Amino acid sequence: MKSIKMSLALVAIITLISCGANKQDNQTLEAKVFADKLNSEKEYTLLDVRSPEEFSANHLENAKNINVNDLNFIQQAALLDKNKTILVYCKSGARSNKAAKQLQEMGYDVRELQGGLLNWQSEGYPVVKDTKKSTEEYTMATYNEAILRDKLVLVDFQAVWCPPCKMMAPHIEAMKTKYGDQLAVLKVDTDKSAEVTEHFKINAIPQIKLYKDGKEIYDKTGYHSAEDLEALLSQHI
Repeated sequence: MKSIKMSLALVAIITLISCGANKQDNQTLEAKVFADKLNSEKEYTLLDVRSPEEFSANHLENAKNINVNDLNFIQQAALLDKNKTILVYCKSGARSNKAAKQLQEMGYDVRELQGGLLNWQSEGYPVVKDTKKSTEEYTMATYNEAILRDKLVLVDFQAVWCPPCKMMAPHIEAMKTKYGDQLAVLKVDTDKSAEVTEHFKINAIPQIKLYKDGKEIYDKTGYHSAEDLEALLSQHI
């Protein structure tokens, strides 16, 4: 009985999971407040704690990059100026929260961007993009073309670093296998499809959209179990 209760609790927690930070306190700033800090603060270090590959695709102007998941993060962070406030961000907020805790333990004054770049871009704030590298997986033109099918189209907005996205991937593959030619699946990497991500103002992932005859009939953020997906698709197939 105890194990059953634990399993049910775990399912409930996973169902609510999405890779987008909802936490807010004195150290976690909404996009507008974070932007105001960048414009008004004279002495600060802007720190991007994503991977170098993510940073090279897009980042905030004048940001430094130290990957919080590198084994030598502490050693690199120790070189930062302790007299300056550190304004830290990542893609969705999870990694910046991890970095902020470590930096605070090292004696730094830290402020986080709530919801990371996903939220920043959904609010219409700019990023610097590497125009020399083509990282677009889907543009709005190719996306709109892809959803115009004579079958249901399930769009999975995800990213390789997102744990709930990884947990949901087998369920989506199972639906593809089950429904075959009746269902098309688009996997949109939010790190590689910036134009589409910004257009839909996606500030948390995974996010599922469902299209029928090119028209959106479903849109929901968060982890979907196999049962959730089955219930959704069976209504329309």
